[in-house]
Amino acid sequence: MNRIDRLTAIIIYLQGRKFTSVDELAERYDISERTVFRDLRALEEAGVPLGSEPGKGYFIVQGYHLPPVMFTKSEAASLLAGERLMERWINTDLGRAYSSAIDKIRSTLPPEEQEFMESMDEHVRTLHPMDNTTEAPDDKIFSFLQNAIFKKELIEISYSRPYTDEVTHRKVEPLGLLIMSRHWYLAAWCRLREDYRLFRIDRFKKYTSTGITLRQPTEHTLQKYYEQNLHEEKELTEVVLRFNKEHARYIGDQKFWHGWAWEKPVGDTIEMTFLCASLEYLSRWILTWTSSVTVVKPDSFKVRMMDIAEELVRHYNINEYSE
Repeated sequence: MNRIDRLTAIIIYLQGRKFTSVDELAERYDISERTVFRDLRALEEAGVPLGSEPGKGYFIVQGYHLPPVMFTKSEAASLLAGERLMERWINTDLGRAYSSAIDKIRSTLPPEEQEFMESMDEHVRTLHPMDNTTEAPDDKIFSFLQNAIFKKELIEISYSRPYTDEVTHRKVEPLGLLIMSRHWYLAAWCRLREDYRLFRIDRFKKYTSTGITLRQPTEHTLQKYYEQNLHEEKELTEVVLRFNKEHARYIGDQKFWHGWAWEKPVGDTIEMTFLCASLEYLSRWILTWTSSVTVVKPDSFKVRMMDIAEELVRHYNINEYSE
């Protein structure tokens, strides 16, 4: 990126935020903090009204805006890809708002770029696995949760627990919206459990605001949730498995869900090493590959696989079902 493009990009970035720190700009544009200060000074000399507050960062004085910015072909294509990823939630307020924003962006493109987007419309698709067990999220839930997070309000929810018919009623402090494995979740502090919890939003049966604003600064934050649940250290066990080459190609992304670390060819097999936090979870998956996989180590994992196999033999013993 040349300097003119970078200066324009910095203005656009500042316009979209209340405050921006120097180190944030340095990291985003891969430049030194000294270069950031030079760029900010150049913008001021060019007439861009910049302000700053100690401990918060720089900002553009309210009322200043660049003329409408044109999108490049690659930027427009990336937005189209994002639209395809949003198709799963197209019937929610979040999905409709995204589609509306994309339509407005398309209208600003020059004719040749619009032609490119129309062509890509016909050649970019997402394939979602059929899942008849998952209900679509409530139509208005995204807007409700976004407003609750912004206003820092305590909310009350009725939540259906997975694999049971039990519905629990809880008061929670909403912290943030997360997307994992094709589902949206609400990270929150649950006053019932007195702990951080993650709630899948398609399992919300009811939701309402209590009208109670949380005390500021809040004791519970998304950063604390992240540190407690995603950064906590877990003891990992190294498990080495060998898959027949004929079947290894069908594993695909499944291996990443079970702690895959690396792999190498060994004769007619692919040797995969997993760093696993739950041997029980891994063993149930390995069982689906039957004799096409061999446990190299540890021995304790071999023993566990034998135990599970014996459980299955006892469960399906034909003598138990014969009269």
